[in-house]
Amino acid sequence: MKSSTPLISFIYTLVVVTYGAPPPSDFRGLNTGKIVGGVEADRHEFKFLVDIRLQNIHLCGGSIVTPEWVVTAAHCAHSAPSGYTLSAGEHNINVTEGTEQVRQVTQINIHPNYLSYQYENDIALMRVSPPFEFNEYVQPVVIPNVNFAPTTLATVTGWGSISEGGGSPPNDNLMKVVVPFVDDVTCQRNHYGEIAPSMVCYGEAGKDSCHGDSGSPLLCGDNQTLCGIVSWGEGCARPNLFRVYTETSFFSEWIRSSTIKFEEDSNPAQFITTCGARIDASSAEITFQLGASIPAGQKCVWVVKTRYDSVRFRLSSSGLGENDGLYLTNFAHSEPGTQKRMTSVGQNYTVASGFVLVTLSIGSAPSSGFRLEFFSSGFSDQTRDFSEFARFTTNTGRLSYPIDGGITRPNEDALFVINPTMSAVRTLRLTRMDVETDTDPSCRYDAVTIYDWFDNQYRHLDRRCGYSLPPSFTLESGLGLVTFQSDSGVGGTGFDFEWV
Repeated sequence: MKSSTPLISFIYTLVVVTYGAPPPSDFRGLNTGKIVGGVEADRHEFKFLVDIRLQNIHLCGGSIVTPEWVVTAAHCAHSAPSGYTLSAGEHNINVTEGTEQVRQVTQINIHPNYLSYQYENDIALMRVSPPFEFNEYVQPVVIPNVNFAPTTLATVTGWGSISEGGGSPPNDNLMKVVVPFVDDVTCQRNHYGEIAPSMVCYGEAGKDSCHGDSGSPLLCGDNQTLCGIVSWGEGCARPNLFRVYTETSFFSEWIRSSTIKFEEDSNPAQFITTCGARIDASSAEITFQLGASIPAGQKCVWVVKTRYDSVRFRLSSSGLGENDGLYLTNFAHSEPGTQKRMTSVGQNYTVASGFVLVTLSIGSAPSSGFRLEFFSSGFSDQTRDFSEFARFTTNTGRLSYPIDGGITRPNEDALFVINPTMSAVRTLRLTRMDVETDTDPSCRYDAVTIYDWFDNQYRHLDRRCGYSLPPSFTLESGLGLVTFQSDSGVGGTGFDFEWV
């Protein structure tokens, strides 16, 4: 794990720890100072720069992408949206100059692959309301293309410290400094191999960003392209310990797709006819045995992950009987949530996307099939994908996890669906357990969780960690879910389970 620190405002941490977070009216952007080794920026030289405040105290910087969206570092965005305000059109953040636009944050999208323990994919988007109004003081930043090459020199700007220990200049004006590019080999060597491909290094002794500059822009070229976002480092402006930035070009498509609204497809993009599937698409049509017979007791599960953050389901045709069910279950944070039964042709149901389990449950008599469509729209969905996924249709089977051996990884979120072709009562057994232990029986860190389909819903059976093996579990309908989640800490050699 890195011993370095992100560059959020030191004064924010000090004030909150010592006195508690102040009410918004008590402060106007307290901060610790400026960029190290730089000069004062021209007024409104960086029209896209915003002052990110948490409880009205300067915390980080950010860059305007669209009137509604600002990009910053993920480690600047861990609190609830209601705690943040963003101020554009700033120069001196402790003086009201008449050019400011202050907005409330209403939504935060942290990159789904952000790894907090090593600052990898350290990027987030904040949505504001009302939108910023572009004028001579406030404008959007230029987002680089995916193949953008870092320039030899770049400019970093912000309201951070002028030295590693803090230190404030006479005023609180925006500062800037020009820093040189550092090649990957040199940066890797000096940071002990902790530089990911999505990071880029700039800096030299005496010139650097510092505490309070996190999330602020690194700018390349005359058009001020956002080539980096201040992320982490060891100290400030130390010799041979260069500043590490999130390399924005790695995330250009993510930024664009997350800040532009998309409309529904005019027609389904995929067509599924199997009993169960994993579906990753902006839209799809599930047509199963429409006009044909489905055996009594049949169960099928389709795991749906849509591209955008709102998804509309529509039952367009159905031969299902009153004792059959077609259910839509939100599946967030590796557990089943709200559920809706689709019963009538023409029925629509819209949910926030992420993962949705579409479960068909046929009653005690044979039935006919159905056609279900879904269409997603809105902004890009930010739900993190499963770290591992498998769907088993065999009547008996066994899984050893991790599948390739070794130890479990940090921040895992795995799902295994047991959906045998033949419907019958089955027994599920955990046959090996080596999952991080916890003195709390709720297993707060790493855990294996088991659900079965019972009484037309997913029923929680157990949540386990440690080494001991529990009694066997009965899957009343033969359909079950096994999930595994891990935190960012210690891993074990995993677990085995079987169903018979």
